[in-house]
Amino acid sequence: MSDTNVKNPVAQSETSAKNGKRYKGYDLDKMTGQNARPKPWFWKILGISLVISAAIVAGACAYLLHSNQQTTNYISQINSANTIDTLLDGHENVKILISYSNLAEEDDYTTTRFVKMANSGDYYCYFKTEGTEDDYKEVIHNQKLYRYDEQFVYFYGLLDSDYEDVCVISINDGIYQVSESESIESQIESGDFVKIEAVYTVTEGDTYTSLYGLSAGDEVEQSLTLDKDTMVVLTAVESYNDEEIFSYTVEYDGDNKKPQFYKDLQSEDTDRVVTVYYDYEGDDEELYTFEIQSGVYFTLLDHDGYTVYMDAACETEFTEYQMEMQNAESELTLYVKKDS
Repeated sequence: MSDTNVKNPVAQSETSAKNGKRYKGYDLDKMTGQNARPKPWFWKILGISLVISAAIVAGACAYLLHSNQQTTNYISQINSANTIDTLLDGHENVKILISYSNLAEEDDYTTTRFVKMANSGDYYCYFKTEGTEDDYKEVIHNQKLYRYDEQFVYFYGLLDSDYEDVCVISINDGIYQVSESESIESQIESGDFVKIEAVYTVTEGDTYTSLYGLSAGDEVEQSLTLDKDTMVVLTAVESYNDEEIFSYTVEYDGDNKKPQFYKDLQSEDTDRVVTVYYDYEGDDEELYTFEIQSGVYFTLLDHDGYTVYMDAACETEFTEYQMEMQNAESELTLYVKKDS
């Protein structure tokens, strides 16, 4: 675009005065009169200019839309690739390490998740937390869920689709995902890897506000390393104000991880029987029988719209207190009934 020089009316008036003439300003009669009408070529140039301007604006809009669409598609491809099945493809096992730092109301802590495909075709998963107020270790194996809090072992009786809807989803939820609202600043290929620098702008009420105490509008810088062929995120580091708040690392084909509490369980006989009536007295009532080791506390995952009772009359609820007070040596019968 060329610059346009506009004469200063005051300066021109002073010059005219020196020449003995009075500056009269713009002569509207001449500007709007017949003699002052623009020539035909004026309209042609004006029309061409408008067409070119419109084309430039349309092109810029189309480019931005296309660029945004490309970014969205790229992020979608990354997220689709980051599942436990993709990570295990061609590998015996995978270990995912995550660290949380500079939290708003908690101390720094880390999580470790080790996953492999068992001979049964189900996942074997060992998960532990370190640094939290209530550290625990957890094992998912043969569609069974155990948890140990350094004091007691709990067996979670999986009902209905709990294994797929809770256990498998929790494994996949531990794998890094990229927000579609992130802004990718740069992308560099190096050998078998892709390095991405991105920025995420915090919105009101999202995880960053509750977990780190950030405010809407704050920017979180993200640095990712991807496998170029699979688009699996191998490392991710998130920072705010140049301080690291989150790190994520994927490691392949390490030693099998089996916690001691689970090794001990496997050496013991399953001599305690727990019976659960799911959807008790409902249209889809189903009987579950669990055989577990003595000394293991039995519990159930929450099911929306259902209440767990300890008696067939459904008068005494199986609360957390009742669970902790159970006799871990004797048989137990529970009734899961739909709320009226």
